[in-house]
Amino acid sequence: MGRRFLGLLVLGVFLGGCVPETNSPPIPAVQVEPTRGEAPLFVWASAQGSYDPDGTITAVHWDFGDGTQAEGWHVSHRYDQEDTFLLTVKVVDDRGLSATVLVPIEVGISYPLDVLEWHVEEFYAGTRVYGRVKNIGDRRINLARVAVRFYDENWIFVEERSKIIGELGPGAEQIFEVRSAYRPVSPGGAPHHTIYTEVLHADE
Repeated sequence: MGRRFLGLLVLGVFLGGCVPETNSPPIPAVQVEPTRGEAPLFVWASAQGSYDPDGTITAVHWDFGDGTQAEGWHVSHRYDQEDTFLLTVKVVDDRGLSATVLVPIEVGISYPLDVLEWHVEEFYAGTRVYGRVKNIGDRRINLARVAVRFYDENWIFVEERSKIIGELGPGAEQIFEVRSAYRPVSPGGAPHHTIYTEVLHADE
C-alpha cells in the first residue's frame, strides 16, 4: 500500500510540471488620421497604446495597401492615387503571437462634402489653395470647413488653415480659397500639402 501511494505521488508531481504555460495574444490599439481625404493624402499612424498581457511587443508591421510597408510604433505615409486602400497593422509579441487591425483609407472622396477640383499657387504673401466643393450627400450642410495642411519639403507638418463654408443643399457647389503665409524654401518648388473637408453641422 505504501509503495502504491508513493508511485502515484511521484506521477502527480511529474504531470504537474508538464502543464504548458498559457500565452495570450497582444492587444492592439491603433490610431490613424486622417482616414479620408483628397489625393495626395498624408496619413499619420501610431500603435503606441498596444500592449501584451503576459509579455512584451517586439514588432509592429504596417502594410499600407498600395504596395508599401513600414515597421515601428509610429509611421507616416502619403497616398498619391485615388482609391480605397486597406491599411493593415500587425502587432507581434515576444512569443510569436500576433493580432491584426484593418483600417480602410479612402483617398479621393470626402463624404458628404467632396472636393471636385483644387489648385495651388504661390503669391506675394505665401501660398493659396482654391477650388470647388460639392455636397454629394442627401442632407443640407449648414456648416462645414475645407482644411489644408501644409508640410515642408521633408513632409514635416508646418500648419493647418481652413475655410468655413455653409448652406449647401444636396448637389450644391461652392468655391473656396485657403491662404497660408508658408511658402516652399526652394523658389518655384511645389509646396507640400494635403486637403480634407469636415462637416460641422447638417440637417437631420
